[in-house]
Amino acid sequence: MKRLFVSVSLVVLLAASADARAQGREEKQDATTAFDGQAVRRSGVIIGLGVGGGLVGSSGYPNQATKIDDPTYFASSGMMGGYGGSLLVMGALADYVNFGLWLGSQSAQNGDWKSHGTAGGFRVEVFPFVPLFGVSSRLADFALFSHFGVGGATLEAKRGEYPGADGVQSFLGAGAFYEWCIGKALGGHFAVGPSLEYDAIFSRSLERHGMLLGGRFVWYGGK
Repeated sequence: MKRLFVSVSLVVLLAASADARAQGREEKQDATTAFDGQAVRRSGVIIGLGVGGGLVGSSGYPNQATKIDDPTYFASSGMMGGYGGSLLVMGALADYVNFGLWLGSQSAQNGDWKSHGTAGGFRVEVFPFVPLFGVSSRLADFALFSHFGVGGATLEAKRGEYPGADGVQSFLGAGAFYEWCIGKALGGHFAVGPSLEYDAIFSRSLERHGMLLGGRFVWYGGK
């Protein structure tokens, strides 16, 4: 009986030791995807620029109560070629999520119309493949993003006496990008890559939609 008790005790101790080692390995693997874990790929403050070009469309009414929804004053641009730029000031909360502030501006025109839009607010960037495949995967630098806040836009006729349109209210944008690390400097590293985004400004008097293909250039203050 004594020998049996000793044997069972040894088995329990060995099982507990193996379980502790396995748990330690899991905690180490999960450290790169936890907010309180040590970052491997992204950390610190983020300062960046975005530029791009694409197609924009806008329509609406002058921002006056007596003219909104009156077909006499309705204006529609059709498709316009445009370009835009943005400034990012964010923070890398973990290897798989960035969050911060965003400010952008876009201009577009065709033969008959020209439009300008500005917006600002919050931006979140999520790297969805980091939790799935780890930070060493090639997919770890692919991200989905959204920015939202307040935006304003104008639509003006380039010729004739058309009334145009303007408005200030809600802004929403979403898209995707990929980034490559291109070098370390200033205590952090630089990253660059292509981006594709859809932006929209909604107000009672005007709507403006745009699809832009461009690039993103950022500096991470941490690793």
